[in-house]
Order: sequence, then C-alpha cells, then structure tokens
Amino acid sequence: MQNVKEKAQQLDGWTLEGEKIWKTFQFNGYLEGISFVKKLAVYAEGVQHHPHVTIDHTNVTVQWTTVDQGALTEKDITAAQASENLLKSNYI
Repeated sequence: MQNVKEKAQQLDGWTLEGEKIWKTFQFNGYLEGISFVKKLAVYAEGVQHHPHVTIDHTNVTVQWTTVDQGALTEKDITAAQASENLLKSNYI
C-alpha cells in the first residue's frame, strides 16, 4: 500500500514540497480563474479543508496541506483530486 507522499508524487502536474502539494492552473482569462476559485472555495467549505490560493491574473496556484497535523495527509490527496475534477467541470 502506498503512503501519502508516494500518492502525491503520482498526481499529474502537482509538486510535492515538504509537507504540502501545489499546482498552478492556467486560464484563458481572469474571470475563468476566479470562477474556478469560487467552486474550489465551495468544495473546501463543504469538507472543512481549506487550501492556500494565490491568484496572479490568469494563473491560480492551489496548495494543500493539513495544517492541524503539520503534515501531508489523505485529505490533501483527495482535495487535489477534487481540484482536478472541478477544473474539468463547467466552471463558467
């Protein structure tokens, strides 16, 4: 059975850095990125697991870690996968 960090390394386009994973998503326009962030926020609130998000014009960087445990956990892997699914959904 794989540990959490091994699973993180298999996430397409995600970077494992210490106890966090992150990915930058690129959009065609600013409002597309904002729409994605809004869906991400609704997801995060629903599962009570919130990412660090940086918005830079058409780039949105999402970072997951489980702060209260000071470590990368299964919650982060699930959240990264959910982020990808939100990207594939019709977010505009």
